[in-house]
Amino acid sequence: MRQTAPVDDQTAEISLERLHYGKLASGAALSVPACQGYGVTLRSHNLRSSDDRLLSPPRLMALRRFEPDLVDPGARQRGSFLARVSPEPNSRRAIFLRARFRPEDGEDGHGRLYQQSAVWSVTTADWRRHPAALLAMAGAELEAFPDLASDDESVRFSAEPARYIVRLLDRQEVWSALEDALEKTRWAPPVLEFLARGAETGEDATLTFGADDFASEAAFLRAVGLALQFLPASYPRWREISVVAGLRHEPQGLCLRYLPSLGAAARSSVAA
Repeated sequence: MRQTAPVDDQTAEISLERLHYGKLASGAALSVPACQGYGVTLRSHNLRSSDDRLLSPPRLMALRRFEPDLVDPGARQRGSFLARVSPEPNSRRAIFLRARFRPEDGEDGHGRLYQQSAVWSVTTADWRRHPAALLAMAGAELEAFPDLASDDESVRFSAEPARYIVRLLDRQEVWSALEDALEKTRWAPPVLEFLARGAETGEDATLTFGADDFASEAAFLRAVGLALQFLPASYPRWREISVVAGLRHEPQGLCLRYLPSLGAAARSSVAA
């Protein structure tokens, strides 16, 4: 879905601002030198330093502190995933977050764990128009890898946004896929019911799926993206929707969550 062709009337361009937080690494093993401390290690040139606090993992996750035991055991290698409208008042951006804990002595090491995260930021308009494409892209490509201490700082803090070309989906095409899912899958009825009930009640709720429902995070994100793609522009709680994978916590609002260590029997919709 990267930009490889000009935009036409069947496609649209999405621009993704990027921000990385954690520690700089070096060497083939991407180990962290002892002198390295925490900080923002990459920032798109359209983001400001004042955005660093607003895009921090604890704030985006609605947590006081992000701890290793909040990452589901089945998601520890890649880390937790979160998609939502940014929580600052009247925000015009949606964010996609990947956050994990990795050893300081490299991916296969056994050293002290530290937090590494990566954020994509898009307009809320793009999130509402293209949830299926954005969730699929983030699930496939958003990774919390450390930046290199050898990279020039001026380059890391003036990074270009990532740009993608996505295909515009016809509403009838989306509905046909959902009809098929309603007949052949277990996830479609509870997801559509959950979203409909959330619009009616206005209450906070979470719908959690496990490994018996989806074989992977990618399958979960594709399914949820399809359901969100069908929501009308008038859906009243778009700004309150969050999509979570591998995180043993959920933000307020309407949260669709995947915990790979759980089975289908653990799935529930819980009012907060």
